[in-house]
Amino acid sequence: MSHYITTSGCETRTVLNPLNLLIITPDQLRADYLSCYGHATIGTRNIDRLAQEGVRFDNCYCQSPLCAPSRVSFATSTYVGEHGCRNYWSTISPEVPNLATTLKSKGYRTGMFGKNHLFTYDQLDSVWDEIHEVTLGNYDDHPKYSKSYSSFEMEKDHAYNKTGELTDDTIDFMRDAKRPFLAWVNYQDPHPAYTCPEPYKSLFDPKEISIPESYYHYDPDKQPYRNEVWRKHSEMDTCTEAELQNVIATYMGQVRYVDDSVGRILTMLDESGLAENTFVLFFSDHGELLGDYKMSHKLPAFYDCLTKIPAIIRHPDKKWAGAVFTGLTEEIDLVPTLLNLLGIDSPPTMVGKSWIQALEQQDYEGKETIISEAGGGAPTAKTPTPGLRLKAPHLPTSLGPGAMIRKGNWKLSMYVDDRCELYNFSDDPKELVNHYENPKFSEVRADLTTELLKRIMGVKVRDSGIDWDTERYPIDVRFEPLLKLEPDASGITGLND
Repeated sequence: MSHYITTSGCETRTVLNPLNLLIITPDQLRADYLSCYGHATIGTRNIDRLAQEGVRFDNCYCQSPLCAPSRVSFATSTYVGEHGCRNYWSTISPEVPNLATTLKSKGYRTGMFGKNHLFTYDQLDSVWDEIHEVTLGNYDDHPKYSKSYSSFEMEKDHAYNKTGELTDDTIDFMRDAKRPFLAWVNYQDPHPAYTCPEPYKSLFDPKEISIPESYYHYDPDKQPYRNEVWRKHSEMDTCTEAELQNVIATYMGQVRYVDDSVGRILTMLDESGLAENTFVLFFSDHGELLGDYKMSHKLPAFYDCLTKIPAIIRHPDKKWAGAVFTGLTEEIDLVPTLLNLLGIDSPPTMVGKSWIQALEQQDYEGKETIISEAGGGAPTAKTPTPGLRLKAPHLPTSLGPGAMIRKGNWKLSMYVDDRCELYNFSDDPKELVNHYENPKFSEVRADLTTELLKRIMGVKVRDSGIDWDTERYPIDVRFEPLLKLEPDASGITGLND
């Protein structure tokens, strides 16, 4: 049996088995729709088990509330303002240093099952040794999907019913890997359309579902224009309470479908013995509006229902079992933390922070501030387009750059050409009272504006020392883009012939 020497922080250890990594990523899963994050009735016992046996990050924020920008930030550990991907169809070249290719270069067998929303499609085979890529969008051509808030039963034999199949693929890959592996399953669920097969569709009684407080109590005149435009285009202004209850009940069924699939994977890890040498990360790319502020799906806005994500890491030795990391953390911190656990240096292109030392010291203070960014580089649509009806947040919904900062109990969301928002979580956790124009909080607004400006200016800042390892990382990203399209024949900077 092979011995592998691994280093984690200051600790070096010899293990009898190679260390594997399993990543489980549901799409558009709100943190507060898991029992371990406080949901009272959803009953996610398998994901809860991961939290009980690992560390749960209680205030982890995604770098963008849209699919691809978030996933690119996760995999490359870079901010949106640097990698430049700003909508959910964006992709990035795997030549940019990332988790998958870093592990592959160390001899890991790599497998991805489900949604890509990350790497350029013509290069997927260079990243993944085994892949079953399934990007289903919003089920746009399903005959039962007529409105953005349509909720319906998914036929068990329908081509869109993929969660069970992707679970099978992941289990088979891990069982047959033969060497250290990275397995990443990217579920479509609980992404819209709001649909799942039985028994999950009928698991929750819509009549017992509570309507979110913000469905009734929001002020459209103090929210960004984009919100009201999306309400009109998505026809959510016509959604009844009963229809929304059906939506939420179905979304909960989708979450339970994922949870049962997680249970199948955990059972396989236990029965095969792989649990003894496999790290598990469970996280979502972003959240879902689900009726909050009378909206559905997502858009380039920064409410907690969209930007606060579940993030759980389980150590094979059950270290930190039941720990709750209460401080602010960012999605970009997850990959450096995982690489640290695997004894692999993070590429200097990555800007996230490893939390291993803090976990070892039980220091859960986290970061002073976190940021999130979204919105395409064009003016915000401030008025609805007459006659336009959208089932998903397609153009013009995704236009209008914005950025958010949270510090302590305050959150500031700023937009280039849209109404800005300022919320105080200490007395307004549902983000219902916008203080941006309130002179009483002008000093708070000014301070957070300065902090946000500094954070956005600093997205390329890396504590990598003066010298750059140009042999291993030819592009000095402190001065250059993450990827240069053409070689630099001068030999002065960047990628050379």
